[in-house]
Amino acid sequence: MILILKILTIYIITIAIMRLMGKSTIVQMTPYDLVAIIIVGTVASEPLISTEYLPTLAALAVLVIIHIIFSKLTLWQWGNRFFLGEPTILIKHGQIVEDNMEKSMVSIAQLLSILRSKGYPKISDIDYAVLEPIGEISIIPKPENTPVTVQHLEISIDDEGLPISVIIDGKIQDKNLKLLDRSKEWLLDHLTIRQIDVKDILYAYVNEKTKKLIINKRNDIQN
Repeated sequence: MILILKILTIYIITIAIMRLMGKSTIVQMTPYDLVAIIIVGTVASEPLISTEYLPTLAALAVLVIIHIIFSKLTLWQWGNRFFLGEPTILIKHGQIVEDNMEKSMVSIAQLLSILRSKGYPKISDIDYAVLEPIGEISIIPKPENTPVTVQHLEISIDDEGLPISVIIDGKIQDKNLKLLDRSKEWLLDHLTIRQIDVKDILYAYVNEKTKKLIINKRNDIQN
């Protein structure tokens, strides 16, 4: 029973720590993020194989403080350059920059694989490929290979705004209704008109600007 409680508390505390470190820790894996995650995992697992519980919590608290300090330092240019580094151009005007490839330790096979996965099988179609500090490769295609947009075609479309969830798995999302400046009664009135019960809805959302309600019913309720 004590072991189960240890696992549960360490699990919850570790999740809280990751939340404190910020979303970028998971989405944009920087060098100091990676080191912090490895250390957090190692330290957090210590109480599961020993009796050192409180010292582990203290170590995790110190680690979080250090990580937050490092994150703040990257807000300044010198800190960002020191902890993250700078972007590196790997392809320029359709040509591979060999020196930068060697410095970044990126092989041709790796680069080609990444380019294919992003829909650019031909290097000649790329104006710039940049290795970002977070390890992602950003691709800027040549103008003639840029995907056609609505603006290019000079077509006007209606901006409906952000779709905001109002019902998820049969439960009304009250906070989102407040964001939309709509009441629960407003939503229920619309459902009454359509003769649909809240429990029969898997997902429903309202477009932020048009306030149009879109409903997806459960499979067993579909007509």
